Amino acid sequence: MKTSTHNIRLILVSILFLTFSVSNAQIVYEDQLETVYLNDQLEEVVYTNYFSSFNDDLIAAKDINFRIEIQKAKDDHSYLLFLSERSNLEILTAAYLKTIHKGANRSSDAEAFEAFLKDRLPELIHQFRKDNTLEKLYNISRKNTFNGKIDALPPVL
Repeated sequence: MKTSTHNIRLILVSILFLTFSVSNAQIVYEDQLETVYLNDQLEEVVYTNYFSSFNDDLIAAKDINFRIEIQKAKDDHSYLLFLSERSNLEILTAAYLKTIHKGANRSSDAEAFEAFLKDRLPELIHQFRKDNTLEKLYNISRKNTFNGKIDALPPVL
């Protein structure tokens, strides 16, 4: 009888310990999990996309002074929004402009620029695959970067 009560106590303590550890693990990881959207659609439906319209505005400007534009965006505290059934992304306009500027400065062609953007903004990979204006955006942005200005200098020899 003594061993059976001892075994019952041991089982109860084990069950309480496992219950506590599982609930504690759930609390720890609950804040770190992202929302996952599951559906059977092959195409992504975009509800709001300010990235494309913002890129179109940058291309239409034809002459971008990144320093001034980044400062304006910092002062306005503006952000860009991308809502779809796959992702919800909100990014500061200044951070997006910095990413475009860095990508254009560090890339030697439009393909490298697109790869840089995909690496820095992996949430928008599907959008970048469909976007036809990235090459135009690269060309406009590259002209106004340090390396783009160096490339535009005439050869000496």
